[in-house]
Formats: sequence, C-alpha cells, structure tokens
Amino acid sequence: MKTRNIVIIIVLLVLIGIGAWFLLGGQEWLTPTDGEGEEEGVEEGEEEETELLTDILAKTVGIASFKYDMVATTPGQAAVTMKMWRKGMKMKMEGTFEGQNMVYLVDMDTEVAYMYVPAENTAIKIGLGTVQETVGDSPAEQSEFIMKYDPVVVGTEILDGKSCLVIEYTTETADVKMWLWKRYGLPIKTESTTEIEGTSVIELKNIDFSNIPDNIFELPAGVQIMELPF
Repeated sequence: MKTRNIVIIIVLLVLIGIGAWFLLGGQEWLTPTDGEGEEEGVEEGEEEETELLTDILAKTVGIASFKYDMVATTPGQAAVTMKMWRKGMKMKMEGTFEGQNMVYLVDMDTEVAYMYVPAENTAIKIGLGTVQETVGDSPAEQSEFIMKYDPVVVGTEILDGKSCLVIEYTTETADVKMWLWKRYGLPIKTESTTEIEGTSVIELKNIDFSNIPDNIFELPAGVQIMELPF
C-alpha cells in the first residue's frame, strides 16, 4: 500500500508539471464573445496574423474558470484522457491510472493537494510548500517561462476548428512545438520531443469556459484522510 501511494504521488507531481502552464491568476470572468458557436477557425481577422506572441499569451489573464479533457500520448503507450477543472487557484483532475479511478485536488492558495481514491473512500494529503514557485501563479510568469527559450513562430494553423499560432522552442531537455489558440492564449496542443523517449503529445479537448461550482474542488464528506510524514 505504501509503495503504491508513493508511485501515485509521483504520478500526481508529474501531471501537475504537465498541466502547470494552465494554472491561471485571472480576476475577471472571460465569457465567449458572440459567434462562439460558429466555426472558430474564421473568428479572427487578418490583423491577428501579425499579433505578437506575448499578446496572445497574455489573453489567459481573463480566464477565471474552465474545464476540459486533457489527452496525453507517449511513445509505445495508449493515450490517457484526464478530465480537468480549473478555477482561480484551484484544480481538479480525474482519470484512470493502472485500472483505478483517481481524483486529484490542488489548492494553490493553501499549497495543499489531495489524491482521492473513490473506491477506497480514502485520500492522501500532500503538502506543496514550493508549489507557487513550481507552478507559477500568473500568466505573466507562464509567458516568461516560454519566452526565455526564444520561441520561434513557424506559422498559423486551424486545429480542431480553432485558429492557432504555432511556435517552436528548445528547453534543456526537449524540443517543443506548441499550438496556441489565438482567441484565448491556451496551448491546445503541445509536442515534446527528446532523443531517448521520442515525442509525447498533450492535447486539450472539449474546452468549456462556464462557471464551475466551488464544491467540485472539495473532498466528499466522510473521506478518510491520510497525511504522509514528508
């Protein structure tokens, strides 16, 4: 049981790292403009073709609440789909790992995360003392992370009906190609390539900007909570 819990925590931290770019610090609701139901590939005008990358990244500042499916694909493995909810500084992630349904809750304000196993009605509390430094709490910091690698704009592309700016950059560990949804500044597809592991892909699907109830980010009543010594 202890070994399985340690493995689960490692999975949690890795997935937080993958999804960290999306944690937002917006203060106002960003509601879809008129025409949201229309084909999004034609929503932007010609002037946006020359829109600065920093301006596009900054658009995430107004997003206070949204949910989506995150599909992760790694070489030689079946695609894994995780349901994600984000509101302010709170995040919820739900998915099936090694045949078991698991729910992760992260509160950046309290720097606490829970790994909840519904079938066992148990949760593990994890303190994240350096979570602000690891994840970042504002779009400006997120933008700075990307910009420090001198990203190159390689073009525009319609992806899943959304007009995207396509950029490429290289970090210390991988070559990255990213599709930024120009309307909201969100990276709806990211390809990360290393010499050893090949190309891994993260995609955002079924994005919904509706207001998420606060209780979505709370543990159910009666859950047995365990806290690890470290």
